[in-house]
Amino acid sequence: MAAAPDRVWRAVLAADLAASPIAKGLLFLRGYGRRAFRPGSGTFPERLVRFGFTKIAEDPGREIVFGLAGRFWRPAGGLQRLADAAAFQAFAMDGCVKAAWNLRVEGAGDHVTVFGTETRIQYFGAAARRKFRVYWMLVGPFSGFLRRALLRDVARRAA
Repeated sequence: MAAAPDRVWRAVLAADLAASPIAKGLLFLRGYGRRAFRPGSGTFPERLVRFGFTKIAEDPGREIVFGLAGRFWRPAGGLQRLADAAAFQAFAMDGCVKAAWNLRVEGAGDHVTVFGTETRIQYFGAAARRKFRVYWMLVGPFSGFLRRALLRDVARRAA
């Protein structure tokens, strides 16, 4: 992005995952509705935590990492509330999956910033692995769309 890292970081904090009508529709279809992603109700990271993500690490101005655990293939996600980073680290319930998702801002030159996101998954049991892989084949493209919508929203806010 053609913006300084601090400007991009502020855009990340102000981001709206449901900024596009299509993204909003996808969140609604998944059952999230207006529950947590409503703009004006805290920063983007605060809304993610309110939804059910656990903030597991932060390097302010540079990177924030969230965790989520459960049976994502179930209609409501079968999410497990995890109090903090230690609870996320310790989580290993058979039949579940846990995911770590980062938002990273990195300077790449004079007023140039790279903003990216990555997700890592850990399975607990062969059944969880099979179910998640089927689930991901179905929802992966939609998840990619939501991530690209988030990247566009951050780029627009940082411009």
